[in-house]
Amino acid sequence: MLLITSVVVALLDNQGHVILETDEILEYEALFRTEPAPAGAPPVIHKAPLELRDLGVKAVAWELRNRPWGGLLVSLSRIRTLQSTNSALFYLIAIVLILGLVNSAVMAYVRIFAGRAAAHSAGQLRQSLHRHALRMGTSDLKNEHTHEVLNLFTTEVETVRNGIESWIEIIFRSPLRLLALVTLASGIDWMVTYECVVPLLACWYLIRREKSHVRQAERLNEDWAFTELKLLAEGIRKSRLIRGYQIEEFEHGRFERHLGRYHDHLSLIDRQELRTQWVARVLAVVSFALVLFMIGARILVVPSEPHYLTVAEGAMLLACFSLGWVPLESLADLRLKRSEAVIAADRIYRYLNTIPEVGQAVGARFMQPLDQHFEFENVTYEMDRRKLLDGLNLKIPAGGSTAVVAFNPIEARALVLMLPRFIEPHEGRVKVDGEDLAWVTLESLRTETLFAGGADPWFTGTVLENLTGGDSRFSLTQVTEAAKKAHAHSFIQKYPQGYETVIGEHGEQPDAGQGFRLALARALVRDPALLIVEEPTDEITEDDKALIEDACRLAVEDRTVILLPSRLATLRTVDRIVLLNQGRVEVVGTHDVLLNSSALYRHWEYIHFNEFRHETSQPSKSAFAESE
Repeated sequence: MLLITSVVVALLDNQGHVILETDEILEYEALFRTEPAPAGAPPVIHKAPLELRDLGVKAVAWELRNRPWGGLLVSLSRIRTLQSTNSALFYLIAIVLILGLVNSAVMAYVRIFAGRAAAHSAGQLRQSLHRHALRMGTSDLKNEHTHEVLNLFTTEVETVRNGIESWIEIIFRSPLRLLALVTLASGIDWMVTYECVVPLLACWYLIRREKSHVRQAERLNEDWAFTELKLLAEGIRKSRLIRGYQIEEFEHGRFERHLGRYHDHLSLIDRQELRTQWVARVLAVVSFALVLFMIGARILVVPSEPHYLTVAEGAMLLACFSLGWVPLESLADLRLKRSEAVIAADRIYRYLNTIPEVGQAVGARFMQPLDQHFEFENVTYEMDRRKLLDGLNLKIPAGGSTAVVAFNPIEARALVLMLPRFIEPHEGRVKVDGEDLAWVTLESLRTETLFAGGADPWFTGTVLENLTGGDSRFSLTQVTEAAKKAHAHSFIQKYPQGYETVIGEHGEQPDAGQGFRLALARALVRDPALLIVEEPTDEITEDDKALIEDACRLAVEDRTVILLPSRLATLRTVDRIVLLNQGRVEVVGTHDVLLNSSALYRHWEYIHFNEFRHETSQPSKSAFAESE
């Protein structure tokens, strides 16, 4: 395309005219194979100089006959439509436009291919992250790793996707374009190309080096400026100290000093940016002027001199050098983009290589529903180098309701999450009817042991989809019965489309009480033998409290229920309460019995449900040793 454009420029320059000297006439006739005169006709004597007009591409082919593509132009000149100047100009411009469209289409296809390849790779990473997060997330007691996984899922995967897309696009486009430009420029005149490329590459290298140094200096100054800004804000947080000790003058002087430094760093950043801009401009202007001078000098020499350039060839060289700047920059930036993508991919694969805490043993057996009792045998569990459970022993009979409470709520949560094997004890065993849970299949265990929490999230989907999880085994009748037991049916019916109403982040938003009843209904529709219920901690209405209390009463029928209570009414109605302290079982009993027999339980009940509870702090076990 660039070659044909240069032919158009040359055609406009010579206007399809050629002036031949005496020694060039025979060469012209031989080059273009002029038909010989008829036999017997007197020879045609051309008077030099001979001026030929309206030759079309022939004029350009004659002018560029000694160039590598001169033969191609001679062949093109034999096409009838290119033998007239106006006709040749029209068709050459049309060819340039068509080639431009083809080039744009090819580049668009490359971008589409790069985008699809990058999206495919990003999709596979997100699938892997999603599967691994489902395996790893069950053991996250504090839900602290969710933000890390979300950052990997969104930001880091997107960085990898952008890196792959840029790499494919640049590799497919820039080297080929640079090679074509260098070949074209060298074909015009390799000596002039070499003379021009050296200062241009030197200019490009110096500009990039200057920008790199300035970016490093800017980052350093930005860090210093941020440090000074934090020091400026110190006085705002210490107003009582400053006013109380009457050291306003000291604070004002300190403030002015740091404020001056802050402004100095900002000014330095501005000066460095301005300096870089001027250095880049000066280098660019000097190198361009030098290249323009060298090309212009070749144009002004006598055509018979070696390395003579026509105006069209000079314009083509300038175009080659200008168009080569962008792919050169792209290739130079490729290393940085690849480095960013590699770092992001490394973070992703480090997470994917983490081993889940819970796994299924080889040869695991199918577990029967809970029938007699479940037992924690010398169970120890550590988190953040601290023992949450320390040699805990506990045996609870099947049936009825049991509330598990602790001064540290994470201890109670860790204990109950071992039943569906969301977490694994580091020491000891958890057994159901005498069978170690580590040797049963996860599917059979989690079919019979379900967790329903007040803070359980909702998928963006219909109420029915959220309650059944897309499982076709559960009919609408079963879902409705479970919702009625959980006292969720009435408010579901008030939704615009009932059970087909979309809830979640992009639909209806159930309040805390409704959300808990929906979570309870989602568990009841599956009819588990062991149900773990975590009551909501958010504020709920009195009506919701009564409905939740009755729903929990109905849930206890025909199954074993473990509760993590947040209401005093729940503690008064359960069959037993297990109080944990410092990782061990402190006492077990009913609410009334424990109030009378355990000072530690009385204190736990006081700091959680007394109206003055926020004015107390958690005691240690030894503080109640004497009173007990």
